[in-house]
Amino acid sequence: MTALTRLKLAEEAMREGRHEEALQEFIWFHHHALEEDPSLSDTRAYALSFWMELGQAYPKAIDALRSIRGDKADALLRGETNLEWFWDIVLIDAELGNTAATYQLYLALAKAWPAFAKECARVAIPAIVEAQDYALAASLMPPPETLVRELASMLEQEIASIKQQPFSRTPVRWGEITWYAEEVKRLVAIQAGIGDHAEAARIKALAISLIKSPSVRRDVAAGFIKRSRPPRFARR
Repeated sequence: MTALTRLKLAEEAMREGRHEEALQEFIWFHHHALEEDPSLSDTRAYALSFWMELGQAYPKAIDALRSIRGDKADALLRGETNLEWFWDIVLIDAELGNTAATYQLYLALAKAWPAFAKECARVAIPAIVEAQDYALAASLMPPPETLVRELASMLEQEIASIKQQPFSRTPVRWGEITWYAEEVKRLVAIQAGIGDHAEAARIKALAISLIKSPSVRRDVAAGFIKRSRPPRFARR
């Protein structure tokens, strides 16, 4: 039985009210999916949303997720430096609505295992920014202009690859633009948070001007103003 088959069984069991069976399948998928296929990392992360849905009807599922999170955090604090585990904790904390816990864990790791904490820095930045520790976030980031140029290049590469897709490109395109806008807004927030408002404004303007496609540039600019609803799915 493949990992994806087990995930499907977990979803079916959840829909049919077989909660304990669903929970055990979600636990198995979380622990073993990547052993079978490392490319399932995004699916494994997405599966946490189903796990949380199960938790609404079956609180034991939330307890199990918190337990897994706690075990991984304890292991990291003991010095078992596994970046994948830190990623898992970030994802779980986000699902639980507790990014403050990610921030506190990062502070503890920075004190106990500073070299490993540096490896985790980019993953921890969103939680650090949400905690409004802008000075720490700024100290962990590359120079703002370097980063925004890197992000813009990544966006243009992704948009170019989307054009090769046979069906509707709009939802994927929208997702990439939203990702870019959110990353830049976080960077701008950091600069403003440390009091460099001129740099914040410059980085925001640069992030828009770097985009060559007029339509993408327009959508990026709109993304800085408000988070709009994505366009409808449609075939080409």
